[in-house]
Amino acid sequence: MTWSSSDNALVTPHGVIEPFNKKNHEFECGFDAAKDIVMSDLAEAFAEINQTLSYAPQGEVSLTVQSEYDQPNAWRPFSTRYDTFAYWEKWGLIFDPQYQYPASTDRAKSLTAIEPLLKSHGGKLLEIAYHGGVGDEPPWLDFRATFPNDNRVGQLIALSRIFENLIANDAITPSSPAGAFALVVSGMPDALLGQPESQWLEVKQKGYGLENDRQKHELALDLAAFANSETGGLLVVGLSTRKDSGGQDTISACHGCTPGSLNVDSYTEVVKHRVVPAIEGLDIRVVAHKDRHLLAALVPPQPQQFQPFLVRGGLISGDRVSGAAFTIPRRMGSEKWNMSAEAVHSQLVAARIALRGEGG
Repeated sequence: MTWSSSDNALVTPHGVIEPFNKKNHEFECGFDAAKDIVMSDLAEAFAEINQTLSYAPQGEVSLTVQSEYDQPNAWRPFSTRYDTFAYWEKWGLIFDPQYQYPASTDRAKSLTAIEPLLKSHGGKLLEIAYHGGVGDEPPWLDFRATFPNDNRVGQLIALSRIFENLIANDAITPSSPAGAFALVVSGMPDALLGQPESQWLEVKQKGYGLENDRQKHELALDLAAFANSETGGLLVVGLSTRKDSGGQDTISACHGCTPGSLNVDSYTEVVKHRVVPAIEGLDIRVVAHKDRHLLAALVPPQPQQFQPFLVRGGLISGDRVSGAAFTIPRRMGSEKWNMSAEAVHSQLVAARIALRGEGG
């Protein structure tokens, strides 16, 4: 892509992109015309335009891309979105979109919702500010950030749509089990990129090999451990992690699994036969995403009187699981551990003492 100074137009393999007004440099086009533009090429073209200006640009050199939503919804009563890439003297080329109808007026809350995803894509926040609507004008959030120049315009617009969902809807947030589950099942598992595994979040790159008894046992342990926590938790199969600078496992990619390799009934049957008592409200779903499949299993917080949840069987060695034993799994941070015999005995003694006290 290049800038034609004689025509004041951006020339791309898909055609020519012209400004709204030939006297300025505010270019506009549809998504298909701009999606393959590499940010480094756009930065070079805008820097060339900057050399011809008699003033320091503060966003006046820009490319605004129009894209269409499939349909409006309750919190987004419009069908067209505009994303802007602008040139500033102090920053160079930046991504400069606006998000209407943010769920919160709190700048910090909006930033918390998007920051892990922003960082996972190499983004650097420059500014974020809330503006209340005036008259018929809706409230909006200004968002300015830089991204690595090897990104394409289409990639950042796809990312922007996820940002919009996170900013505009409190019900879908990567910071809680139910919110993260909602993101995955609504087709936005990429919104979890940058999130660390935690007390309530566990991800697997590949599915459990349920033909193997040890793998069945591991699945039951993972979900029972969530059931034994205060918050419940979420297991997602099809996401991979890598260690961050602090040594924490952080979600780094969404590769998904081969279609047909994940089966809701198979996973449900394992949990049904191995976890005691039954996990209330367990929701297991397989979701299609970019020609791949992911599995999400949500464990809601369980009634305290049903805890602890037990898993039938205990691992002996290798892949052997003894059916005569049972295991009580718990989580500490992102790690799972099993209660020792001493800990189980202590709880039984404490319960017996409590029952005697109630009996007078």
